[in-house]
Amino acid sequence: MINYFNIKYLKIFLLFLLLLFPKFNNAEEILIYADTISYDDNDNIIARGNAKIFQKNKLIISDLIIYNKSEEKIILPSQFVYKDEGNNYYEGNNGFFIKNLNFAEFDNPKIKLNDGSRIIGTKFKRDNHIDIISKGVYSPCNSRIKIANFICPTWQLEGEKILHDNKNLFLYQKHSKMRVLNTPVFYIPYLVTPSPLRKERKSGFLNPSISLNFFDTKTAQSTSFPYYFNLDVDKELLLTPIINYGGGVDSSQRFVFDYNQIISGGNFKSDLTFDSNFENDNNNKWLSDASLITQYNKNINEKYRIKIDSALQTSKNYIQITKPNDDLSYKNSLSTNINLEGYNLRKIDDQLNISLNFYQTNQKNEDNKTTPTVFPRIKYFSGYSKKFGNISDSTYEFYNIFRDKSSAVHAKKQQKISNKYNFKKKLINYYSKIELDAEIYNQFFNTENKFISDNNYHTGTSYRLFPIFGVSSESPFKLKNYLKRVTFNPKMHLVLTPGVSNSNKLSNEDSTNNDFSIENIYRLNRFSGSDKMDNSKRITYGINANTQNFKSSLSQSYEFTDNSNFHIEQGNDDNLSDLLGSLQYLKQNEISYNFRYDLRESYLKKQNINITSNTKYGKTSVSYLDQNSKVNNIVTKDTETINYSFSSIKFLDFSKLEFNGLYDLKKEINKEYSIGYSYFDECFGINIDFNRKSYEEDNLKPQDILTIMFSFKNIGSYKSTNLAVSENDKQEIKWENYNLDNDKFTEIQN
Repeated sequence: MINYFNIKYLKIFLLFLLLLFPKFNNAEEILIYADTISYDDNDNIIARGNAKIFQKNKLIISDLIIYNKSEEKIILPSQFVYKDEGNNYYEGNNGFFIKNLNFAEFDNPKIKLNDGSRIIGTKFKRDNHIDIISKGVYSPCNSRIKIANFICPTWQLEGEKILHDNKNLFLYQKHSKMRVLNTPVFYIPYLVTPSPLRKERKSGFLNPSISLNFFDTKTAQSTSFPYYFNLDVDKELLLTPIINYGGGVDSSQRFVFDYNQIISGGNFKSDLTFDSNFENDNNNKWLSDASLITQYNKNINEKYRIKIDSALQTSKNYIQITKPNDDLSYKNSLSTNINLEGYNLRKIDDQLNISLNFYQTNQKNEDNKTTPTVFPRIKYFSGYSKKFGNISDSTYEFYNIFRDKSSAVHAKKQQKISNKYNFKKKLINYYSKIELDAEIYNQFFNTENKFISDNNYHTGTSYRLFPIFGVSSESPFKLKNYLKRVTFNPKMHLVLTPGVSNSNKLSNEDSTNNDFSIENIYRLNRFSGSDKMDNSKRITYGINANTQNFKSSLSQSYEFTDNSNFHIEQGNDDNLSDLLGSLQYLKQNEISYNFRYDLRESYLKKQNINITSNTKYGKTSVSYLDQNSKVNNIVTKDTETINYSFSSIKFLDFSKLEFNGLYDLKKEINKEYSIGYSYFDECFGINIDFNRKSYEEDNLKPQDILTIMFSFKNIGSYKSTNLAVSENDKQEIKWENYNLDNDKFTEIQN
């Protein structure tokens, strides 16, 4: 038996030498393995049984392989499998390869690319790097759906001819038809998509889109032809021309330029959109409207970083109309911000910020003349200085703010130079932590045309020295006999100030967002900025009780100053402030409760309950808010709402549910709610989202928005505009093409 095998392998070895001897060192030569190898009458080599042909990293496997030496042709009369150097697999029958494997023809091709995508057809032809599949079907789907007697992928593209360019990595399809769940959904005569094998970006046309707009008996159309420019390894540009026509209206064009660039230490992005009327006769104004959105971020060196954010438009609502999904559409004002940030300039923890801010209104009822321009704002934080157990720091600030005209609350112009010196000293005595702190403000203001009353305006300069001193004490303790895991921490904070009330001759530019809460009750200056100062002499006291999973606090303050600006503005009607409290339970389920209780009127002015629960079905959140205010026992504000949301875990492998809403308990109306379903497998995705907004006015009907988005791996996403409209709403309904994002799809685990 051993001699038999030795003789057999010796014959095979001699056959290899005979085949390879003329070009023994040529790497393009092929190797043949088989159970039996023989010659026919024409000296063709016939390999039978587990036959294999190797060439570099290429491999052919079949039960029967015939090699024609004179024509250097590999003939494959039966079923075979071919693997190329890129680990792509080809299966077919009744075909042949030329010896270098760059030319081939065979029947019934079944191709599996290395990313899992599949192409099948009736005929296959290879010419160097070009593969042509006749009557081909392409799909990246591994999953199979059974419909009646058909077992098909979730979606597929069928083409009379499919051309796969293995060099430039594009997939060309002639007379292409898409099927979803074996149902035809669209047809296009010619379609070009990136090859699934393509990892690098290439220039070329992306999928066009066509929209039909129905207005009474007229139909208008718009067509877009996006083209992608791969400018360089760090630069790209997407140009999308949109042509509108038909419907008995003037034709117009919209051009969208989306430019992105990676730069050393940052990035640059610019989005330009403009409308035109090139074809209108006697039209001297070819540019109708435009917007320019720019973002620039760069590390200048190890100490400085610059940021530029800009949003400009020619009319107040242009961005809202052209980019309804952009966050800028919902802002009251657009702005151009230039920020220079510096770190570690003189000390390791100092910071510098220089900003220029230009604003532009984004709502019809706003007045651009009263919007501010900040040119510039400079803020420098000196960093912390530690000496003899004391901690001190300084903040220097300058701003120059101006408008075209005064508003009811802001001056036409105002400049401020400010220095804030902060000092802290900590002591541990009598089982307590005692902290002395101080904030000393030196400020110079120059104000022009600040409205006072009845056409009375103030213009002038002023200097303000405003010190705030505080001393606080904390004494944490535990009880020995019970509640041993609870740490109690009573706290007291005494604050002293000059008591001088804020002047209405100064324009409040940086202290507008304020709230009386447990978070700021122990601050020296409870205003958010320093244009307004907290002139309160007060004592604040409270207690915290904490365990590993439970936290609670209770705080209150008493004002010695009768004209405390912050105290009165935040709705405290007596020297004794409202009582603030909070409870928190933090574990797998999180529960928090915050309240504000008016002791004088004996009612809860505000309470808020938040519950977040993580279960095996998903994450649920519920938030209850109750706000009240009274004047002479008459309720002037009464709000009671519930916010709710649920986000499920994935079920049935790829599905997910989400819903959220806001319910007004007083008006008994669901002000807003939305329900969404999503399905994403390894090649196909669908989002169905419904959103309703209701209004208190009887003459305004609820606004319903229903959108559907289909996503196809290697193709892109298509999202509808609002589908929930009546026949009388005369609304444009279209499908928008979204960028390719293959990260959405879930890989199937084998």
